[in-house]
Amino acid sequence: MIPRGFRIGRRTTTAALAALAVTLVVPHTAVAADPAGTRTAWRAVTPQPRVATLPMEDYGDLVVDGAHQKLFLSDPAGGAVVVTDFRGAVLQRITGLPGAAKLALAPDSATLYAALPDADAIAAISTTTHRVTARYATGEGTGPASVVVSGKRLWFGYGGLGAGDIGSVDLTTARPVVRLGQSVADRWYSAPSLYVSPADPGTVVAGQEIGSPTPIAVYDVRTGVAREKAYRWNPSGYTGTLADLAFSPDGKHIVLASGAPYYHQVLRTADLADAGQYPSAAYPDAVAVAPSGAVAAGVDSSHGSDVFMYRPGTRVSHGVFEFASGDSSPLLLPGGLGWAPDSRRLFAVTQEFHEGAPVTLRVLTSPGRAVSDLALYIPSWGEPGELRFGGRLSSDLPIAPGTEIRISRLDPGATEATALPSVKADAEGAFAFTDRPMGSGLAVYTASFGGDALHLPSIGRTEVQLG
Repeated sequence: MIPRGFRIGRRTTTAALAALAVTLVVPHTAVAADPAGTRTAWRAVTPQPRVATLPMEDYGDLVVDGAHQKLFLSDPAGGAVVVTDFRGAVLQRITGLPGAAKLALAPDSATLYAALPDADAIAAISTTTHRVTARYATGEGTGPASVVVSGKRLWFGYGGLGAGDIGSVDLTTARPVVRLGQSVADRWYSAPSLYVSPADPGTVVAGQEIGSPTPIAVYDVRTGVAREKAYRWNPSGYTGTLADLAFSPDGKHIVLASGAPYYHQVLRTADLADAGQYPSAAYPDAVAVAPSGAVAAGVDSSHGSDVFMYRPGTRVSHGVFEFASGDSSPLLLPGGLGWAPDSRRLFAVTQEFHEGAPVTLRVLTSPGRAVSDLALYIPSWGEPGELRFGGRLSSDLPIAPGTEIRISRLDPGATEATALPSVKADAEGAFAFTDRPMGSGLAVYTASFGGDALHLPSIGRTEVQLG
């Protein structure tokens, strides 16, 4: 998303100060612990991505079918799977799929599998005709909520509250055989979500979406039996409910998206040891890793960047997507990200936070710069006649130490501002300066950041009554 213009927003906070010959004039209607003067944050009016409204009552899961250039999205409330092309045009709404939850695509892309918790079954759907070709009953009361494909077997997470477990469907026999109870006793409070490694289909990772903190485990399923290889209850502060998980292209790492911590955690697949993080923001709820290794890390945010982008092999974001536009602020839905195979398009499933809002699909291409916010705080007294100012430049993407902040003062009655010496922000975005103004009347101090490759420009102002 390349900025074409800007949206200006103003925020004024207040306090009342007076000393010697200088009075700071601020409104009397706002109170803030960290008082700031009027500041303006520049927000990009970026080219809007292609947005399609989907015929869905709810959203459960997204699968990208690169072979047929299609997307499959489940609708649990509507008991359906919606099929679109890569532009978001709806091709089909497949109905009669009670509670349609998690989806899985066969390695040859010929069949889509849908977990049907309200029907105690898993449906097989042709990716070309969009017809249900088979249903595999998993047992009364099992309520399968997720499904993955490993070789000629389906693996599924099932069970009600207090009775979660893992099962399989063996498709190698003339009559498919279902095997339940494959996890360690009492391991799962509810039906676990399963994820399979594209690079190593014999490795399945299970995670809990209900509860905090939630467990995560790695299984070897090559022999048709789920053999637990690693298990962790609380990986390094991972306290939020699991919303999404993705494998690195080589299968050696997994990336977690949970409500907390406020970054996307990376673990080693082999033993679930900590392996770093992708810095993002509150609250992580989606992650997608492209075949190239590019990472899209999504968060549930109504007031900041929604998706952070990382090039292959890097852990520093090179750009963001922000869905807010005008009065609209769509939220990224849990597990709502998917890459096109060529890594040139990212698909995002969103919804406005109000009753009756439709589920929408966004086709994202080029990320933009993050919004920056520059606060110029109300000054304090130093030596007689000296004003000491402080401020902070903040953004969803880190501010580089030494970033230049330009300072100016518009004297009472003047039509042009006087430039003061520029200052440098530190690693936290903080900066400070002093000034000795002369004369009487209203003076306006302005701090401005010109923007850079990762950030949009912003300014902050404070009004001072001299006299």
